[in-house]
Amino acid sequence: MTTESAGSFSPPTSTVVDRLRYRAEHQGPHLAYTYLVDGEDEKLELTYAQLDQAARALAARLQAKNMHGERALLLFPPGLDFIIAFYACLYAGAVAVPAYPPRRNRNMVRIQAIADDAEAKIALTTSDVLDRVTPMLDETPHLKQIEWLATDGPQLADPEKWRMPDIDDRTLAFLQYTSGSTGTPKGVMLSHSNMMHNSALISYAFEHTRSVRAVFWLPMYHDMGLIGGVLQPMQIGHPTTLMSPMAFLQQPYRWLRAISKSQATISGGPNFAYELCVNKITPEQREKLDLSSWELAFNGAEPIKPETLDRFTEAFEPCGFRREAFYPCYGMAEATLIISGGLKKSPPVVLTVDGDVLDQGVVIDCDPDEAGARPIVGCGNCLPDQEILIVDPDSLTQQPANKVGEIWISGPSVAKGYWRNEEDTERCFRAHLADTKAGPYLRTGDLGFLKDGELFVTGRLKDLIIVRGVNRYPQDIEATVCAAHEHLENSTAAAFSAEIAGKERLVIVVEAPRLRQKEYAEVISAIRKEVALEHEMAVDGVALIRRGSIPKTSSGKIQRHACRNHFMQNVLAIVDRWVSWDESQMLDEVRKVRLRRSQLELARADAEGLAVSDPELRDRTTKLVMEKIHAVAKERATNLEMNTDLLSLGLDSLERMEIIASIEDAYGVQFPDHILPTLKTCREVTEAVEIYLGGEPRPQAVADDVPAEMYSFAALPEYRQVKQTADELESLGMPNPYFQSHDKSTGSMTSIDGAELVNFAGYNYLGLAQHPRVCEAAKQAIDQYGTSVSASRLVSGERPIHAELEQAIANWIGVDAAVAMLGGHATNETTIGHLVRTGDLVLHDSLAHNSIIQGASLSGARRRPFPHNDWEELDHILHDIRRDYRRVLIVTEGVFGMEGDFPDLPRFIEIKRRHKAWLMVDEAHSIGTMGATGRGIAEHFKIEPGDVDIWMGTLSKALGSCGGYIAGSADLVEYLKYTAPGFVFSVGMPPASAAAAIEALKILGEEPQRVSALHRNAEFFLRVARQAGLDTGRSRQTPIVPVILGDSMMTMFVAQRMLLQGVNVRPIIYPAVDESAARLRFFINSEHTEAQIRSTINILRQLCDEIRTEDSDFLSNGGANVRA
Repeated sequence: MTTESAGSFSPPTSTVVDRLRYRAEHQGPHLAYTYLVDGEDEKLELTYAQLDQAARALAARLQAKNMHGERALLLFPPGLDFIIAFYACLYAGAVAVPAYPPRRNRNMVRIQAIADDAEAKIALTTSDVLDRVTPMLDETPHLKQIEWLATDGPQLADPEKWRMPDIDDRTLAFLQYTSGSTGTPKGVMLSHSNMMHNSALISYAFEHTRSVRAVFWLPMYHDMGLIGGVLQPMQIGHPTTLMSPMAFLQQPYRWLRAISKSQATISGGPNFAYELCVNKITPEQREKLDLSSWELAFNGAEPIKPETLDRFTEAFEPCGFRREAFYPCYGMAEATLIISGGLKKSPPVVLTVDGDVLDQGVVIDCDPDEAGARPIVGCGNCLPDQEILIVDPDSLTQQPANKVGEIWISGPSVAKGYWRNEEDTERCFRAHLADTKAGPYLRTGDLGFLKDGELFVTGRLKDLIIVRGVNRYPQDIEATVCAAHEHLENSTAAAFSAEIAGKERLVIVVEAPRLRQKEYAEVISAIRKEVALEHEMAVDGVALIRRGSIPKTSSGKIQRHACRNHFMQNVLAIVDRWVSWDESQMLDEVRKVRLRRSQLELARADAEGLAVSDPELRDRTTKLVMEKIHAVAKERATNLEMNTDLLSLGLDSLERMEIIASIEDAYGVQFPDHILPTLKTCREVTEAVEIYLGGEPRPQAVADDVPAEMYSFAALPEYRQVKQTADELESLGMPNPYFQSHDKSTGSMTSIDGAELVNFAGYNYLGLAQHPRVCEAAKQAIDQYGTSVSASRLVSGERPIHAELEQAIANWIGVDAAVAMLGGHATNETTIGHLVRTGDLVLHDSLAHNSIIQGASLSGARRRPFPHNDWEELDHILHDIRRDYRRVLIVTEGVFGMEGDFPDLPRFIEIKRRHKAWLMVDEAHSIGTMGATGRGIAEHFKIEPGDVDIWMGTLSKALGSCGGYIAGSADLVEYLKYTAPGFVFSVGMPPASAAAAIEALKILGEEPQRVSALHRNAEFFLRVARQAGLDTGRSRQTPIVPVILGDSMMTMFVAQRMLLQGVNVRPIIYPAVDESAARLRFFINSEHTEAQIRSTINILRQLCDEIRTEDSDFLSNGGANVRA
């Protein structure tokens, strides 16, 4: 099979299998396909003999699985594996179903819809894709039920075991699922005869010979890439160079470089590809190109713009490109591929017509200089064996030559119909003229006219939206729009594309109820985000209009063309709107200011570490990635965070590839092709840079002096902001309220610089930190075990006292097991960061502690806050998006440390059960303080502790020690003990800390009156404070009571004055909280007396009264009288 024959040239025309077998027999050593792995120089090659052997080997495996006539999903990244698998399916008599491998859970839903419709029995893919997809299969149970086979694994079948299948030219070869629909998919049924005939048409139209050399970057799972780039070269027997679509989108230069390097004679793509080359290929790159060999540059699949042909010719004519190489053509999957085309080496036909009249369906030639003149590019003549008619879509009669109508076609290339969809097959594939009964014809859904045999396509009858090479059906987008926000539930929407400011743009018009202006902005933002996530298409404009004003027919159908016209004419009843082409420049400065602000934001100064600014923003790699995203997304990236999904910014595929390309340019290295579809968040891009591109970008060609803020700690903007705050305090005569040194243990009293103070600034809720028994237990543990265990517990740091503590914690809470860790913050970080990952979702309260936010951010999962304690909104969120994620973790707190309130825990338990999510409760402030005996929020609500999946708590507050813990099921704890990085790679808890916590729990069990005293004091403080007219916010039934003063400088002043009057309470100021929420935060403990509490409230009330009655510029005049 590997020898070359000099016999007669008579390739078979029956089936694709026969044709490939012929190539293997007569041209075995000849090169069939070359795949450019990096889009440039690294390549893989496949000869006809190698292809035949690999296809037979895989086909033998499929035959052993009885796949004849069954459907096989092909879920491959770009490359030679797809080609082998496609031909292997045909070799086995199986029906190939090409689709792109899923990149995220949302894509899995579309793949499942295709698999369900096709009744697929097996999914063929690569090992890498299979590893990536496997964790997501639980969300798509039907996909989990079919067999998955990695074709790049060890070959288990001998090619010689393959047997020629019982097929002929009428046999169904593959299902081409049309792009555009995200709802019910439609699979076009293409037979061997369809493919063989259309291949012959392409050869005729393009005037192919064996000397042809081709370059293709188009997706292999779409008709143009599969038929044109994979099947057609094999039919003729000429070599073809292939590259990934992503390689082209990242660097359009790679496409033309490949043509130049291989001296290709044929290549092409949709109109946007030529436009992209004009816009992205630099003059310096053009100088390196030789395009003189390029004889045929086909252009199709979307509207062809005459100005693009002009601009491309002007840009690349110096490189040897000739305008007559352009080959506009028309085709579609339902007709296999090509339908019409012109004459090779003839320049494109451009007809100028009256645009206003054309919009009415009439064709009138006009002079290019006349007002309203519109140039249209012809798509060639009808090809042999085909027939093209222009038909009135309403009367179903043929239109005269000067009228626009629906394009109908017939011929051997037209498919059998849609798989398992008799209704659409009958409507689209079996149309007959009403008067002559001639037929059957394929109704293309495209509008156009014929002039002198030339076909001109003018639009879509079915309103298919085509923007930058992406096809979507408007009804699918409209459904997403109406589900994007609660205010749109009963609305009507219209989605359409329109050419605005020289670009084809996606516009949404939707009816909206009467709302506040802020709510309109939220609705628009939700529409942009959800459309981008669901359809991978950026929204360019949104118009919210009055209810009942959207144009409709008398039967109630949306008139999208009328919506488009009214939008363009600005006559819609608009209540609010957003358009990208107006805002991008206007908001550029706003974006820069906000980016700078985010880089300079202070760490939120609070004793608990409530800072939410992401430290990764200071990392050079992160900063570079974020700058590149901002450069492309502009105002859309105003609120960019590390876990922001790039799709949610409304970035389309070209823009995302532009970001990737600019990052590659900065480092001078390329990402591996297979990981690009997996990069969806800023964090994932940053991690990929560190893994694949290295830690440092390459030096710039012209290097300016590096500013000091990039290498000097003293010049760091973040540090300078901290210093500025300290200087402001000093200028007002106020000492630094932070890092004050206490002379002894702190409880209800403390001592600072020798002064005795009533203390409301510590977490020693039950007075156990200085209890004699607790201190003695710690001392004895040191005597027995030393001050440190000096190793990870997994290795040699385990001590009996650790197991004793963990059992005591589990018993106290009422669960199976617990694991103790070194600190509360680290416990949350490592647990959350370990339990969830990319493809998962963390939903947390909007006021969650920084450790929760950091853990979610580090995990790679999507992080989304819900409004504070709003279980109803949480339920709505999960109802809308639960299916999009693998695992969902809900995180709330037992007592919120900033507000002093707590959640309705039974409601959260009910929600987590209904949506099959995990529930985690951070009990840092509720263990020891809530419930009759201090067993936490579960005891308070009298719920079963096992109803919460993950209990987290700290030992440093009510329990008088130091550390954190996770408690729950034995399975959870065992998993964390062996795998959680913060436990496995950290030293074990010091014996003194473990012993102190054990003894504290014993005392608490013996003396529940401590908890009762705490409850009384907390209730008394809150009641007296409110009677004094102080704003205590949301606080209720907890030992945390904020007194909100609403001004940061005033709060600092009051805290300092209270210190001078014998009360220690800490200020919480901006940016830890909003300026209007600046506060003093009081921590009540069981040892406070009513006299201390009443005196404290009186002092505070008097100070507030003094300030409010003083001159309004009391503080601004220097505040000399506040000096200690």
